[in-house]
Amino acid sequence: MSAEPGPPPAPVPDAALLERGHESAVLDATVAAAGRGAGAAVLLEGVAGIGKSALLRYARDRGRAGGVRVLTARATELETSFAFGVVRQLLEPLLAAAPPERRAALLVGPALAATAVLAPLREEPAAARPAIGDFAALNGLLWLAVNAAEEEPLLLVVDDLHWCDPPSLRWLAFLLPRLAELRIALVAAVRSDEAVEARPLLNQVATDPAFTVLRPRPLGRGAAAEFLTRALDRGGVEPDFVRACHDATAGNPLLLRELARAVREQDLPTDAAHAGYVVDLGPHAVARLVERRRDRLGPRAQRFAAALAVLGDDAPLADAAALAGIDPGTALRCLDEIGHPGTVHDGEGSAAGRGPRRLRYVHPLIRAAVYASIPAADRALLHRRAARLVEARTGDGDPARIAAHLLHAVPAADPHAVALLRRAAARSAAMGAPAEAAVFLRRALEEPPPEPERVPLLLELAEATITQDIAAAAGHLRTALRLASGPVERARIAALLGEAATYVQPTEQAMADLEHAVAALEREEGGVPAEDLRRRLAATMLFTAFASRSGRGELARRMPRLRELAEHDGPGARMLDCAIAYQDAMTGRPDAADRARRGLSGGLLEPSEHTVTALALALAVLLLAEDPGAAARLDALTADARRSGSLRMLASASTVRARGWLLAGQLAEAETDAREGLAAARIYERTGLRTTVLGPVVRAALGETLILRGDLDEAGRVLAAAGPAHLLGAPRARLRQARGDAPALVAREALEAGSAAEAIGVLNPAMVQWRVPAALALHADGRTGQARELAVRELELARRWGAPAPVGRALRLLADLAPDRVGAVELLRESVAVLEGSAARLDLAAARADLGVALHAAGRAAESRAVLRAALDAADQCGARPLTERVRGALRAAGARPRRAALSGPGALTPSELRVAELAAAGATNRAIAHQLFVTPKTVEVHLSRIYRKLGISARTQLAAALSG
Repeated sequence: MSAEPGPPPAPVPDAALLERGHESAVLDATVAAAGRGAGAAVLLEGVAGIGKSALLRYARDRGRAGGVRVLTARATELETSFAFGVVRQLLEPLLAAAPPERRAALLVGPALAATAVLAPLREEPAAARPAIGDFAALNGLLWLAVNAAEEEPLLLVVDDLHWCDPPSLRWLAFLLPRLAELRIALVAAVRSDEAVEARPLLNQVATDPAFTVLRPRPLGRGAAAEFLTRALDRGGVEPDFVRACHDATAGNPLLLRELARAVREQDLPTDAAHAGYVVDLGPHAVARLVERRRDRLGPRAQRFAAALAVLGDDAPLADAAALAGIDPGTALRCLDEIGHPGTVHDGEGSAAGRGPRRLRYVHPLIRAAVYASIPAADRALLHRRAARLVEARTGDGDPARIAAHLLHAVPAADPHAVALLRRAAARSAAMGAPAEAAVFLRRALEEPPPEPERVPLLLELAEATITQDIAAAAGHLRTALRLASGPVERARIAALLGEAATYVQPTEQAMADLEHAVAALEREEGGVPAEDLRRRLAATMLFTAFASRSGRGELARRMPRLRELAEHDGPGARMLDCAIAYQDAMTGRPDAADRARRGLSGGLLEPSEHTVTALALALAVLLLAEDPGAAARLDALTADARRSGSLRMLASASTVRARGWLLAGQLAEAETDAREGLAAARIYERTGLRTTVLGPVVRAALGETLILRGDLDEAGRVLAAAGPAHLLGAPRARLRQARGDAPALVAREALEAGSAAEAIGVLNPAMVQWRVPAALALHADGRTGQARELAVRELELARRWGAPAPVGRALRLLADLAPDRVGAVELLRESVAVLEGSAARLDLAAARADLGVALHAAGRAAESRAVLRAALDAADQCGARPLTERVRGALRAAGARPRRAALSGPGALTPSELRVAELAAAGATNRAIAHQLFVTPKTVEVHLSRIYRKLGISARTQLAAALSG
């Protein structure tokens, strides 16, 4: 197949591209790469006016000439709070003019979620748009771009990235790691004189390794002379005048252009005698030139220039005229007076030749200079008037654009402004941008709102911030709790506050708030709603106290009464059942699983941000009890989390499911889910939730998985993060043991984990497995008596809980400490027998490995080899490399020749390859596989080519047979 043609040869550069040969060549290569399906990204970084926008124009022109679809956006200072503003500029054109069949093709699969963000689809009924969460929005927008790029390669061009709204930055951060496999190129420009480091998300995007960074240099004196000659359209620019211009502008092309314009306007000679004119301008040339021009304008033209600066980019001429207090005809004359087209770009109507005539300053520096010249009080009044103008023109179609002006207006206790800000917040939240919703809601509180609206507004603000900064959400809820009237309202708020506290380290204040709410409700009249709310409050108290010593005594006093409550149908009652189940699982009560099943029954707990804690904990109980239906329930919760796009739900579901895979010995799947949960937890940590318990929980699961897979270095990095000892102490002890650390160090780490676990009431060995590494280390350290005490206690608690896996592990531990071989063999036979009825395949493999070694030591070589071969097969299938190698060594010692690790066939597939192969064998298309696994179609293609090679097949239809062979 012939290579796709690249863009035609570049034209002779204009003055704006002087000394930009290297940059132009890189941009040419980037555009060409997108056409070949090898996406790339370029970041143009430099001070204002250095020529970044000219290079972006060059990239756009080269893309269009090369048959690439060019999508452009320009961020503005006014719209940094306008959720997905830059993304909408980029992607809305894909859908705006698309016929129905083309739109349907673009929005297939996860891309449908993009409809909640992009404006052209707002005419569709709300019921047709999916509920949106932060992850769903990012993923949907990505797939819209991927689908569009399949028809023709895309070039995304973003100017003034430093003013980009945070949701669009998050999308760019989501896109960049995937670019190399897409027919998409990205070229963006950012100002280096902006405080990028003050905005972590912008810094994350700007420093992404996918970017090739270009830093255009100031023009040399020779290029400046040529630039001035072209710009002035005259010869005879004397060297002294050039030198003065170059010194005054430091070779900045924009400043040189503005200087040349001023020279033309005043018809100044360009000789040495007039060099002093430009010397006086100094480093603030644009601001001084703008100031000089403004002083020459009449009053109406000055007001019109100020109105344009306040309205921002693409302001309708009629709006600017109205804001300046003049008629449109006068506005056109003012436009000429200001210096159109050298100062103001005139859009002459919409892109299709219709709609209002739109204006913007040709460069942000000019707009900034005009804006800065307006007195602060006047600016605030103009923004409030601008909000009214935009509302009058657009109605309620785009409340965020109206609210963007209110952010810059002085608070005035205006109920209408509060209503506008709340509508803008609701729109942002519906688009999957809760952080931007919070900006509008905080401003609404400053207005301030009428007193009856204050508590509802605080609750909306808490809802908007809970997925970004739970600590801040808790603060808003506490304020609402203080202002709320009536015990029922206070109880509902207290329940929300307690739920927020479960995701940060619980506090005595949260417990006290819940206690007061319960006491107040108990003084109220009864009734089903009040009873269900009481139970929800009780559940929240349990959730809040699970990982804290505070309140444990009070909870111990309440638990008997809570267990005896009559069964009640309602979400609050089901949440309480889930909470009691987890509390009882912590202590090892065998009836905890029945309580968890009751909590999950009837479908009364719909998956949501407010129920995910209860659902996840109840499912964790069923996993620990080895309930055969737990895995399917977890799959359903994970699917719900992905559909909703809630990272909090996805993190919780992935973390618990990783525990399920770990218990089942499916280490590849456990690692995949744990990494997904950890990625979500890290997002929380980057937004300030450094006290969350979610991070340590998922790190413990991932660390244990990596230890079993033999990746000790990576396990060490995962477990090195700070976190509670009852969560991370036991995995760290096992890591020390695997590394061969001194037994005393291992024992100390494990015993500290045990003390921390028992201090919060965790006795169940299925929940925190600290006694096994502690006892083994104590035995190795010569303290066998203490080790045996721990092992006996482990078996006693495991039998009380009743699940096979902890019983089998405890029996293996006792066998390790047995004083004679006969006793060890009998304990290991019992361990194997118990685990053969369990889903814990890896524990069974380990028990068989120990039994095989013990049988060999007892002189039963033939039986030993049979047991060890079964252990090898299971360990190899689980992906437990250290155990696999240990069993191979034991087989060789027993006189057998163990098989080698598979280099071909199903056993040679990596975890990722196996998942792709299974989905393809089940009939899923490449695109469907990519949607489900959150990868690109090209990644699926690469996986399949490797899978075919390892399985020795050549067609998709052969997959099922090859996998079962």
